[in-house]
Amino acid sequence: MQHIIFDLDGTIIDSKNEILKTYKLVFDQIRPDVAPDLDKLNYGLTLGDLLKSVYGADPDKIAKAKLLFASVYDNSDYSETTLYDGVVDVLNALKKDGCELYIATNKRLLPTKRILEKKQISHLFSHIMANEMEPGVTFSKRQMIEGLKRLGSFTEGFMVGDAITDIQAGNEEKLQTVAVTYGYEKPDVLAAQSPSFTIDHFEKLYTFVTAAASR
Repeated sequence: MQHIIFDLDGTIIDSKNEILKTYKLVFDQIRPDVAPDLDKLNYGLTLGDLLKSVYGADPDKIAKAKLLFASVYDNSDYSETTLYDGVVDVLNALKKDGCELYIATNKRLLPTKRILEKKQISHLFSHIMANEMEPGVTFSKRQMIEGLKRLGSFTEGFMVGDAITDIQAGNEEKLQTVAVTYGYEKPDVLAAQSPSFTIDHFEKLYTFVTAAASR
């Protein structure tokens, strides 16, 4: 049995347009001292970290912006969030082959669950670890992986993601790491983290997993 942990944004879903639209609304209503360049924001960051990068040392604005973002984003219909090509077919094939699938995401738990349900793939994942499993309680990507390994009772498997922290945490936890280059990070930056494999399309993941299973 193979155990596979997936990042969410930039790996399984393309949520940039929906997130960008929500941040724009937040910044219009709670104005930062310097207007951010929305195209240059790192949407792979946690909500709290991204807001800190925009509002700096202004905890009052950060707290208000976080509440506003959550109230808008959590109640979205996620119509502008899309699954990457091949995701449904590959996840179903992996599940049919007996793989256990997991999510480790910098998103908060509530929108994560709602998006997976809206996209009709929630049933494919055994466990989810999010950045905020409870309000105000944050987890690093490595802590998420550690938690999933405990929940799934495994020590070997794959970590699939598009962010530096995905590959770093997966390597630290002795998993085979798969860097996806179609997400939000530059391919050369991911390559510098020494992933076990690199793919430019989600469908290619199946090749690595089935090859590992046959060894």
